[in-house]
Amino acid sequence: MTVLCRTALLLLFTLLSVTGLRAQRTWKPHSVLVSGSWYRIAVSANGVHKLDAAFLAGLGLGSNIPSSAIRVYGATAGMVPESNVDPRVDDLEEVALAVVDGGDGSISGSDYVLFYGQAPHTWKKDSINRSFYHQKNLYSEQTYYFLTVGGTGKRIMPLPPNSGGAQQVTGFSEHIFYEKDSVNFLSSGKDWWGEEFSNLPGRTLTRSLSLDGADALPGSQLQINTRVAARSIGSGSSFAITLNGQPALQVPVLPVTGIFNDLFAQQRTATGFTIYGGTGLNLGFSFVPGGANPQGWLDWVELIYRRPLNLLPGRQLLFRDWTSVAGGDATFRVAGAAGNTQVWEVTDPFNARLVSGTLSGGTLSFGANTDRLREYVAFTNDFLAPVAAGAVPNQDLHGATAADLLVVTHPSFAAQAAQIAEFHRQHDNLRVAVVTTEQVYREFAGGSPDPGAIRDFAKLYYDRFRGSWGASGKYLLLLGRGSFDYKDRVRNNTNFVPVYESPISLDPLSTHASDDFFGFLDDGEDINSGIILNTLDIGIGRIPARTAAEAQNFVDKLIAYLSPASFGPWRNGATFVADDQDYNLHLDDAELMAATTAAQNPFLNETKIYLDAYRKEGGTAGGTYPQANAAINNNILNGTLIWNYSGHGGYARLAEETIVDQGIVNSWSNAGRLPLFLTATCDFAPYDLPGVNSLGEDLLLRPRTGAIALMTTNRVVFAFSNRLLNNNYLQVALQPDAAGRYKTLGEAVQASKNLTYATSGDLTNNRKFALIGDPAMTIGFPRNRVRPLLVNGHPIATADTLSATEFAEIEGEVTDGAGLRLNDFNGTVALTLFDKPQTVRTLGNDPTSNPVPFQTQTNSLFRGKVTASGGRFKFRFRLPRDINFQYGAGRMSFYAHDSTLDATGVSGNVLIGGLAAGAANDNEGPHIRAWLNDERFVSGSVTNERPILLLKLADSSGINTGNAGIDHDIVVTLDGNNRNYYILNDFYETDPDTYQRGSVRFQLPELEPGHHTLSIKAWDVLNNSGDATLEFTVAKDEELVLGHVLNYPNPFTTRTQFWFEHNKPGIDLRVKAEIYTVTGHLIKTIQRTINNEGNRSMETEWDGRDDYGQRVGRGVYIYRLTVESADGKRASQLQKLVLL
Repeated sequence: MTVLCRTALLLLFTLLSVTGLRAQRTWKPHSVLVSGSWYRIAVSANGVHKLDAAFLAGLGLGSNIPSSAIRVYGATAGMVPESNVDPRVDDLEEVALAVVDGGDGSISGSDYVLFYGQAPHTWKKDSINRSFYHQKNLYSEQTYYFLTVGGTGKRIMPLPPNSGGAQQVTGFSEHIFYEKDSVNFLSSGKDWWGEEFSNLPGRTLTRSLSLDGADALPGSQLQINTRVAARSIGSGSSFAITLNGQPALQVPVLPVTGIFNDLFAQQRTATGFTIYGGTGLNLGFSFVPGGANPQGWLDWVELIYRRPLNLLPGRQLLFRDWTSVAGGDATFRVAGAAGNTQVWEVTDPFNARLVSGTLSGGTLSFGANTDRLREYVAFTNDFLAPVAAGAVPNQDLHGATAADLLVVTHPSFAAQAAQIAEFHRQHDNLRVAVVTTEQVYREFAGGSPDPGAIRDFAKLYYDRFRGSWGASGKYLLLLGRGSFDYKDRVRNNTNFVPVYESPISLDPLSTHASDDFFGFLDDGEDINSGIILNTLDIGIGRIPARTAAEAQNFVDKLIAYLSPASFGPWRNGATFVADDQDYNLHLDDAELMAATTAAQNPFLNETKIYLDAYRKEGGTAGGTYPQANAAINNNILNGTLIWNYSGHGGYARLAEETIVDQGIVNSWSNAGRLPLFLTATCDFAPYDLPGVNSLGEDLLLRPRTGAIALMTTNRVVFAFSNRLLNNNYLQVALQPDAAGRYKTLGEAVQASKNLTYATSGDLTNNRKFALIGDPAMTIGFPRNRVRPLLVNGHPIATADTLSATEFAEIEGEVTDGAGLRLNDFNGTVALTLFDKPQTVRTLGNDPTSNPVPFQTQTNSLFRGKVTASGGRFKFRFRLPRDINFQYGAGRMSFYAHDSTLDATGVSGNVLIGGLAAGAANDNEGPHIRAWLNDERFVSGSVTNERPILLLKLADSSGINTGNAGIDHDIVVTLDGNNRNYYILNDFYETDPDTYQRGSVRFQLPELEPGHHTLSIKAWDVLNNSGDATLEFTVAKDEELVLGHVLNYPNPFTTRTQFWFEHNKPGIDLRVKAEIYTVTGHLIKTIQRTINNEGNRSMETEWDGRDDYGQRVGRGVYIYRLTVESADGKRASQLQKLVLL
C-alpha cells in the first residue's frame, strides 16, 4: 500500500510539474516558403556541396543568376527530437554560402556556389567519455535543402585570425559506423537488424566487413562499439569480433525461452578496445551458436579511433579532436594540403566560417580556440554533388489562423480531407485546417518524412491557439494508414501518415505503435521519459485509409451517420459481449462496463451477449456458439449505439469460437445503424502492418456498413489494463455536461486516456489503444428528452399496474434537455415496454468458465410508434399474455425524432404483473404476407443469394414480440429444418399510430443456390398463431439469371410492359428489348438502365411504334429481352407478343 501511495503522489507531482512548463517555445510568425520560387535539393553525406551554373539552370533558374541573391535553407540534420525539451530549427534556417562568380556578380559558365550540407545520419557527442555515438535516421536517407533566389543571401565569413598555441594537433578523433537495416523481426518498433548468422543450410556463421575509412594511427587505441542479437533456446550464444585479423571483442548473448509472446531474441550492446595494427579497417564477425535453433544478427558497429590529420587525394577531410579540448589555443596541422585548400569551421552548420591558415610544405596550419569540441572540414577541389528534388510550391503553415480541427492527410486523400473539413465547418461550426504531410514535413522537419514534424505542427497550434479552444480541447485527425516501415523496405507498404513506433522491437508484449505521441504537446513532455507523466493535450483519431476509395467510404458514412436519415431507436442501445473461459474474467469485465453504462447513461437499453450463456457446440476446444453468433448478427442488424467487447481476439476474428470474422462482417447489412466499437482485445486494428488487412480497419473503411468508429488496439494487450481504460472511457463519454453536450470521440479518448495515465502504471498498454475514426465527431446520443406523463390516465409517479392482456394507454411529451416541452415538435415517438429484469445463468461450457447468474432486461412486451403533435403523444396497445406474472418494475424506453432532431427517454415507474380479469374475445391469429427484396416478388420466383425478407403482419389484438421463452415468437424456418430458423421479434416494427399492424425487414444469410422454402409463423398477444409460406429459387450472384419473362398486357392495343425477374437487386442493369417481325426483321430497339430493390422489373414498356415513330400493324411479334450487369454478365430470352 505504501508503494502504491508513493507512486500516486509521484505521478501527481510529475503531472503538476509538466503542466507548469507550458507555452515556453516561440514560433516564427511565417514560413520562409510563403513567397518566392523554391527548389528542393537533397544530400546524403556531410561535406561541402557544389551548385554550379549547369545545376542551377537544370532546376529552372535560367542563366546569369545574381550571385548575391542565391540562398539555401535547411533544418536540423537527423531526426526531429522526440522530446519537446530538445532544441530544433523552427521552419527553415538560412545556410551560409561561398560564391565563386568571377567577380561579375552573376553565376554563369564555370561559376559555382558552395555550402556545407549534412548527412541524414548524425553523430552525438559523449562529453563524459570524450567519445561519440551515431544516430541513424529512421525516416530518410537524405537531408533536404531549399534553394531560392531573392534578396541578399547569407555568406560564409572568415574567422578572426588565431596564431595558435604550443599544442600541436596532427591527429584527430575519427568515427565511422556501419548499419544495414534488413529485417524487423516482429514488424514493430524502431529497430531493424542486418546480417544474419546461422548454421542452417545456405547460411553462414562468419562474415567480413571492410569499412570505408582511413587507417588509424599505428599503435593507437581503437574503440569498437557494436550491438548484436541472438535467438537461441536453452543456452546462450556469443559473437567474436576481430580487427585486421586480431581479436578485438567477445560479446556473449543470453538465451531466450522460446515461450509464446516471450522475447523473440536477446540483444547486447558491447564496447571493446584494441591496439590498431596492419592496414585498413577489416572487421570479422564469428557467431558461436548455443542452444536450439540458434540465429544471430548484427545491428551496427562503430569504430572510434585516432587518425592522422591528413587530407587524402580526392577526398574531403572532416575532423574534430577531443584530446585538445580545454587545452587553450592549439595549432592544427593538416597534411596533404595545396595552395587552394580551404578549411571551414562547421560547428554551427548553418554558419560555416572560413579558417585562415598558412601553407608550408604541403601542410596547412591554423590556430583555433579549443574551449569546446569544434568541427572542421578541409577540402581542395573535391566537392560533393547534391541531387535535384523538384520545385516546391509556396506555403505558410506558420502563418495559419486559429483552428479547432487539424486534418493532416496524405496528398492522395486531400479531396476526402477537404470534404471532412467542410462538413465539420457546416455541421459543427468548427474552424478546420487541412494540410498535407508534405507541407508539414517542409516546415517542421526540413522536408524529411518524420513523424516528429506532425507533433511539432500540432504543438504550434496548441501553443498559439489553445486559449481559444476552451476547456474541451480540440482535435487532430490523421487521414492515411501508417507503417512500421518508414523507408518502404516491405512490399505494398502503407506509410501514408507515419505513426510513432516504440523503441522496443524484440518484446511482443511491450512493442507497440501509438498516435499518442502526437498529443504530448507541453514543453516538458517526452514520450521516452520514464519519469515524466505525459498527458494528451489534444484529441487524436486516425482514418487508416490505403486508397481514396476507402477514404471516401468513411466520408460517406460520416455524413450519413450525422444526418437525420440515421435517426432511429437503435440509438438507445448499448451491447456488451463477453468471451468465455479465464475464470469469468471477461464476463466480470463486461458486467462492470454494463454497470458503469447504466450509472452514467440510464437511457441506454443494455443487451448482454455472454458466450457462456449459450450452448456451445463442438466441444470445449474449437467449438462454436451458433446462438451467440445469431444474437450478435441480429443485434448489429437492428442497430446499437455502442458495441463493447471484452475477451480474446486478433486482427482476423474475435474469440476462439469466431463470433466475428471477415465473412460474418461481410454479411452485415447495418447501413444507417453504425455502432461505435469498443474492443478490449488484442491487436484488432494494427494499422501499421502493411501485410495485415485487419478486421477492425475493415469495419471502419468498408462502404455503408460496419462501424462508425473504434476505440481499439494495435498490439497484444492485458485484460486488467484493458478493463481500466474501457471503464474510464465509459465514465467520461456517456454523461453529458450541464449544457447537455456529450464529449466528442476525441475528447472522450483524450480524457479517458489521461485518467488512465494518471491512475495506472501500465503506460504501454494505454498507448496501444487508438481511436480509429474522426475525433471531432460525436456519436449519436440524443440530446433532447422524452418524458412520460400518464399511464392509463394516472400520473406516472402513481401509475396503475399493467397486467397481461389488458389495454394500456401511455401519454407523454417531448422536451429539450432542460425539460421544456418542444411545442413545435411534430414527429414520431417510439416506445419499447420491457418486462421486469430477469436472471440468466451461464452454463459453464468450459472448465475455466464458472456458472454464474447475471441480470438482463430485454423481454419487450410492446414495441410501437405514434405521431406526436405539438410535442405531445399517446400510445394505446394491448399487453401480451406472455409476461412474468410476478409484480415488479418494468421499463419504458422512448425514442423520438422529426426531420431535424431526436430525443430519448426512460422510466422505470411502471409496475407490471398479474393477469387482467375477463376473457379476451379473439381466437384468430395474425395475417401474414411475405416477399423477398420488394413487394413485387411472387412466390416461386428467382432471387439472389442474400435476399431481404419482407413481412407485413396484422392482428386485431397486436403482434407478440416478447421473448419470454414460451415459443411464441415471430419465427422463420428454412426448408423445414427446425434447427435452421431465425427469431425476428426484434425486427418487428408497428406501423405508425396502430398496434395492430406492422412489418419486418430481415437480411437473410447467404443461401445455397437452388429451390428453398421459408415457413413463417407469428403469434398475437393472446397466443393465437398465423402462418405463411414463401417459395423461391436462389441463383448464384456471380451469374445473371432471368425468370418469368413476359409482357403485360398480352395481347395489347396501345401499350405493354416487359416484366422479368432477376437475381441482381440493388445494382444497375442495362435492359434491351428488341422486337422483330415473325420473318426476323428488327423493327424496334428499346434500351434503358434500371436499379430495383427487388427481383422483379416492370419499368420497360413499348407503345407499339417502330424506331421511326410509326405505328406497326396488328399481329404476332417476337421479342428478345437482354439484361446486362455492370460486371459484364448477360442473359436473354425470346418471347412472343400480340398487338391488336
